[in-house]
Amino acid sequence: MKGILKNKTKVLVTGVGGFVGSHLAEALIKKGYEVVGLLAPEEDSPWIKNLDAAFIYGDIADKGSLYKALEGITYIYHLAALLGGSQSEKIYQTNFEGTKNLVDVCLDLGIKLKRFLFASSVAAMGPAQKKEIFDEEVRCKPVSDYGKSKLLAEQFLSSVKIRLPITIVRLPLVYGPRNFWGLFYLYKVINKRIRIDIGEAETNVGFITDIVNGMISASESPIAAGKTYHLGEDKAYSSNEVMNIIAKALGKKTVRLKIPYSLLNLTTLFFELYAKITGTKPVIQRQAITDYFKYRYWRIDMNKAKREFGFEAKVPFEAGAKITADWYKKEGFI
Repeated sequence: MKGILKNKTKVLVTGVGGFVGSHLAEALIKKGYEVVGLLAPEEDSPWIKNLDAAFIYGDIADKGSLYKALEGITYIYHLAALLGGSQSEKIYQTNFEGTKNLVDVCLDLGIKLKRFLFASSVAAMGPAQKKEIFDEEVRCKPVSDYGKSKLLAEQFLSSVKIRLPITIVRLPLVYGPRNFWGLFYLYKVINKRIRIDIGEAETNVGFITDIVNGMISASESPIAAGKTYHLGEDKAYSSNEVMNIIAKALGKKTVRLKIPYSLLNLTTLFFELYAKITGTKPVIQRQAITDYFKYRYWRIDMNKAKREFGFEAKVPFEAGAKITADWYKKEGFI
């Protein structure tokens, strides 16, 4: 690891070893920030080994382990979170209590932050109805533990935005190199020439570079303090479009299988049990099935971010899907 240059603006990225966190750290370094990354105890991420950054081990759920990481910090990008597939108690402990711990330490230390940016999710709002497109003012009705824990964190952050400059960004399905959640499962299934027909559904997506650039723009924008924004590509893609684009990116012709949700959920349970027994990663997980197969519409409006700090998604899904497919192939993940 290279040494950190002095007198740079110091930024903390929690969840730095993950998909979005590692890309965000790279982008911040390129912009000239001094990055400190918070890693979970004993976490070993291949994506950050060569970054010109400092890394500190700490448990977001353990308030006492966070003080060292926050010394001299000017910006915080809080990405550390647990998705589905974990026990409910652990999800809330990490996503809600962990966020509260981070804020409490900031207040304890009297840190003069320029921005605390929290990466939330469309899951905090819950699914839309067939013709709805959600803006940031929608009444939230999350359906998963992940979504509920993110909403609790959002509500807590809103309660302290007078004391800290908080910005919340809600993310859709984020995809790109290093992603092993969400659309990754479709890549794996489609790569086996299987196309699961789930019926009508629509969702927004966001390519990783657009997402991290949007996060940085939001954190640097004076007008964004105390506000919530959606980031991602404006277009909502139908399930049919998603399947077609991924199949084209992989160069695969597929066989269509129409499977009821109940059967798909049961099949996924067997995948998870097999993976647990063999110590491998399941081909697909039930939480992904529930979020995007049972609930069909996850459409969000990006106009507020575009209007207030010039956010623009520059990578359309077809281009991003090809970049992602090529990376999965090159790295041997499909």
